Amino acid sequence: MKFVIKSMDRVEGLKKMTYSFLKLHGVIDDDIYIFVSTKKDFDNYWKAFPNCIIVLGPRGIVPIDNFIVDYFIEGEKYIYLNDDIKRLYFAEDKKKLRVVDDFKPLIEKTFKMMEEHSISYAGLNPVDNPYFMRNQAEFKYGLSIITDPFSFVINNKNIKLTQFYIDENYNDNSFSDYEKSILHFIDKKKILRLNWYSADVLYFNGAETSNRTKENCGLTAELMIKKYPEYITSIKHNKNGFKSLRLKRLGPPVFF
Repeated sequence: MKFVIKSMDRVEGLKKMTYSFLKLHGVIDDDIYIFVSTKKDFDNYWKAFPNCIIVLGPRGIVPIDNFIVDYFIEGEKYIYLNDDIKRLYFAEDKKKLRVVDDFKPLIEKTFKMMEEHSISYAGLNPVDNPYFMRNQAEFKYGLSIITDPFSFVINNKNIKLTQFYIDENYNDNSFSDYEKSILHFIDKKKILRLNWYSADVLYFNGAETSNRTKENCGLTAELMIKKYPEYITSIKHNKNGFKSLRLKRLGPPVFF
């Protein structure tokens, strides 16, 4: 199994977070692919992780995501991770989260379900509130948001993200997770979300998102609705001033 990480200027953060997380679960360096976007990063990551596979790709969230799709062969399976994962949780009931101490059975089970149901994209619940997690069906394969921190991919070269430009000097990637989920759903008519699992992440505020503003986020949300009106119902105004999207309820909600 391949484990794919994209990272930028965060060698120490990766070493303390996702890399340590993977080593704790017995992943060998030969199975870890780290995608970077500058020659400086390539040299620094190669020195820090000499036995991992370091790949130099284009700069930017959308360009490197599309580069990763092109890098792997069609149908190849891999786990896609952010560089700031600390642990995975399982909601045992509506009050208790348990740390997942061995994720290999989860990975095997999930890819088996994906292959049986012709699904190319799966992920975890975006929240780690056990009450909310257990208040949902264990598995959902209708349209829903799958976030990057820990996702399951059967490589699908039909999935290419859009670089949304606010103006000629600035592009915004606020909704790449939404677009990726929508595109996989369009292609396969379903995606899989494991509602009883979630990831504990630090959410670095890195260079790739340092220019993100509330205004640009709102403008990109409008561009997303214009591009995908059949899959997005409206823009949600969050308390922090940034925007998110409400997806339409499409596809059967649960497996069983």
